[in-house]
Amino acid sequence: MLSSGTALAADTFKKLSRAVFPLLVMLAAWPARGAEVTRVVSAMDGSNRFDFNLTASWIHDVKSATVKRELQSGLAPRNTELIKDLQFAQTRDILNLRADVGILWDVGFHIEMPLVLADASNLDFDQSEGSNCHFPSSDPNAPRPNCVNQDNSTMLRDHIVPVATDPATGAITSWGQDAQHNRMFTPGSTNVFRGPTRKGFEYLGLGLTWAPFNQTRDDTKPTWTLSVDAKLDVFKDKRFDPSNPTGNTAVGQGYHQFVASTFVSKRFRWFDPYFGAWYMLPVRTNGSPFEKYGPAQSSVNPSQQAGAMIGVEQIAWENPRGDQRVTIEGRAYVEEHFYGRGRSEIWEPLAGSSACSSADTTACRPDVDLHYTLTPNGAPIDAPHPGITEIESYGTVGGDFGLNVQVGRFIRFRSLFGLRTDMPHLITDASMGRDNGSAVVAPEDTNPTYRPIIDQPGRRFRVEGTKIWTLFIQGSMMF
Repeated sequence: MLSSGTALAADTFKKLSRAVFPLLVMLAAWPARGAEVTRVVSAMDGSNRFDFNLTASWIHDVKSATVKRELQSGLAPRNTELIKDLQFAQTRDILNLRADVGILWDVGFHIEMPLVLADASNLDFDQSEGSNCHFPSSDPNAPRPNCVNQDNSTMLRDHIVPVATDPATGAITSWGQDAQHNRMFTPGSTNVFRGPTRKGFEYLGLGLTWAPFNQTRDDTKPTWTLSVDAKLDVFKDKRFDPSNPTGNTAVGQGYHQFVASTFVSKRFRWFDPYFGAWYMLPVRTNGSPFEKYGPAQSSVNPSQQAGAMIGVEQIAWENPRGDQRVTIEGRAYVEEHFYGRGRSEIWEPLAGSSACSSADTTACRPDVDLHYTLTPNGAPIDAPHPGITEIESYGTVGGDFGLNVQVGRFIRFRSLFGLRTDMPHLITDASMGRDNGSAVVAPEDTNPTYRPIIDQPGRRFRVEGTKIWTLFIQGSMMF
């Protein structure tokens, strides 16, 4: 016969077991849900004929970089040094609209249209030393300049941007271009160039995503997605004409982007790590500013890109019955931008006036706009610089940290804040022409996009210290 104390303990244990055991069963039975990057819509799942998601994302980017210039004293390459010139700043706000619809079992089709709300950039003299700045001086005992103004900027020296001088003294009285107000800058200003505020749809995106494995259906396997995307350049391409600075405020790239990507995630209790990789192949469009000028051109196409990402979601809280959960996400990624033509940080001030032509060269900048493209009869043609240059290959590394909240069956939110940086690279790197085995490049072998004033070693531009801060906020409705 049990004592009263033993009986009380046994009764308490039974009550506790009845309360805890169902909870343990429920925990064990929680379905595995993949990470956000491997989420896929589906169709033909019993009574659920198809999934349909509507998503809106806001992306805010703030970019800064330093533009330097090679300076070669003498003929020996070892006498080349990098000197300061400009500081670049850009702010972009994008509203990305996307719809996903399930068409087969774990196969979804999506369409997206990123709307650029505002894209504004400017170039200033590099005065990063602040109160410790030293500028050019007529005093022979003055310290060497460590900052830039109108007296030692190579952009002004080479007349890449407009420069006005006093006829009597030769002193610079105004320079550069404020495209937003169509005026030049005057002494006392640190500005060199301010581009127009661009806005509009960037591309039309179409894509398919398929999940060969889905952990939600079989928790012994990871969730694995395969995607193909076509980002079609169907909107107006962005260009810049200094004679009509606000005539083009478009944001189209001038080329289609075909992207293949794959992601894998596998949930382990409270953690959901994932890994992914992608590759982007650009294809020029008809009438694109990425023009082929002649057979000796060393590079024609935009830069290809590839990248990889690794991350993890930590499940902070979850209610499977209510389709609710909160996850904390962290990820890191690396990208490679291959050698190719592109729009650099100085592409707008490099672009020449539409008034520049072989018939009237008065609106052309010597050594920047004037070049020859061989016609079938061998005659040269002068034309304005398109602003697009050959850019050295470089890498990008970055990371994001954020929060994902699924409010219920029909609504979820996602937010990420991150930083990425580009490795230092040359942004004017065209070769002189085709190698014909001779020390002298023949006219027919000369690269028509080569400009010695910006592409010759000792005069090239280089970007360093790039930082891009990004805030990403997304909301989705799921049906």
